Amino acid sequence: MTKKRVRWNTPFTDSRFPSATIITGPNEPSYTVEVVVAPSGIDSYPKYVVDFGNVIAYSCMEEMHFPERDILEAECAETDLSAYELLDSTWVESYRKGEYFLFNTDGEESEQLRHYMIVGGDNIVEVITKNTPQIRTVEDAKVEARAYVI
Repeated sequence: MTKKRVRWNTPFTDSRFPSATIITGPNEPSYTVEVVVAPSGIDSYPKYVVDFGNVIAYSCMEEMHFPERDILEAECAETDLSAYELLDSTWVESYRKGEYFLFNTDGEESEQLRHYMIVGGDNIVEVITKNTPQIRTVEDAKVEARAYVI
């Protein structure tokens, strides 16, 4: 089966190699993941915070020595984007076997997992989630606090 990448429409999709940094922490029963994306560089604004909410899996790897993966050869009508959704993802397929146990305790229909990828100039971030990511704009430098129970 041919794997596919498709454009994920975000405010930074057409940016070439934005900075991408991950923020994560425990949120029972899984982890929350946010990604800070700086399309014009780490010291420039606006930046975008992509809130994936609770996730099943995530990775944040330095882009220069990114391990060999089949997703980079996946077909895509558009190239040189910084935000993709991966269809027919091997990660999603591996988690699909446990979707019922991950999401359903009352016998309802299974949730749909999705695989998102942000290709940054410093990191490549991948996230598996059932959530629709929420994106907000940060216009100026500010301090945000997060609290986690450990």
